[in-house]
Amino acid sequence: MNRQHDVKPYWQDEDDWLCTVEFLPSNDPAGRAFGADIIGYLLGYAQLTNAHALAMVGDLEAGAYELLFSFSTPKDKDQFLSLVRSNEDMGSDYVENDFMSPTTEEIRNARPLVVVLPEDIVRGATLIASVLCAGTERGPFG
Repeated sequence: MNRQHDVKPYWQDEDDWLCTVEFLPSNDPAGRAFGADIIGYLLGYAQLTNAHALAMVGDLEAGAYELLFSFSTPKDKDQFLSLVRSNEDMGSDYVENDFMSPTTEEIRNARPLVVVLPEDIVRGATLIASVLCAGTERGPFG
């Protein structure tokens, strides 16, 4: 792919990033739905904390997708992690075991979730994120 004309997203220069891998197995509807739920929670928490969310395919055969989050301030990152910890499906174990720092190449190759994730996952995750943000002072558009 020739990327000489790509516009560099401004958040690539942000210093604080987290990355996690979610599995969306095509042969396990319950596992796929659970993965979509987790992505929805993460997307909602990103919106609530002004984080940018990007994705890339980790291993298409395994249904693995990498989700990257960038934070403009340490306070935003701390708030994001606090929200993840408060989720009974994720909790502190998710924060301690599932998040890592992405490489510069992963950041450069990541794209908006809607471009990378399967359409059914985007629909489900967006619905969950919207419900999480509804009624908050800082909703998805404000």
